[in-house]
Amino acid sequence: MTKTCYICGEAKCSVEHVPAKCFFPKDSASRQNLITVPSCTQHNECTSKDDEYVRNVICMSIGTNATAFKQFIDRVQKSFSHSLSLADMTFHNTKQVYIKDEKNDYQRTFAFEIDRDRFNRVMKKMGYALYYHKFKKIWQRGLIIATDCLLNSGMQQDELGQLIQYAKEQLEIPTFDGQNPQVFQYKFIEIEGDDIILWMRFYEGFDVFVFPNTSTSQPDDISI
Repeated sequence: MTKTCYICGEAKCSVEHVPAKCFFPKDSASRQNLITVPSCTQHNECTSKDDEYVRNVICMSIGTNATAFKQFIDRVQKSFSHSLSLADMTFHNTKQVYIKDEKNDYQRTFAFEIDRDRFNRVMKKMGYALYYHKFKKIWQRGLIIATDCLLNSGMQQDELGQLIQYAKEQLEIPTFDGQNPQVFQYKFIEIEGDDIILWMRFYEGFDVFVFPNTSTSQPDDISI
């Protein structure tokens, strides 16, 4: 199994970091024992631009920690200056909004439309990779991506986001796995039958849940 890709079973030609290395600051203290899985070219090297895009989205999100802000200063701004097309694509539909802070006061900020298909594709890739790392086999399910950290055009969470927020208020926070908690943590949670849910947390404040589509019996096609 160590010689085949974590998602498609093709011959290994490289290793995939989970998350991609661009999520981590360059200092060694933030890169302790990074998770890697065997990967083919299609599911690693050809997705680096997607990884960078999603890293930027998360680092610019409200509720993340000082590490995310440092990444924004050190790497996100540079990625936009190096690629005007990336900046134009990211901020093509930006608007001013007001949100409530911890003191229940309104603060002015801005919101921008993201490529949700691209975001979901990266999260699915991470889900498949973490499953392979944890269980040493391919996750033979299609995956559903949900988060309470992204809002729709009406500045509301979608139905899955609302459900997740409610569940988080009722449940105890689990003990996450991962040796770089300021950047990334994860936890597999058992559900009925043989299936599991994956909870991923980025920069201590951006949560993504990965649900198995129990009506499927093979991975989704996440190729570009």
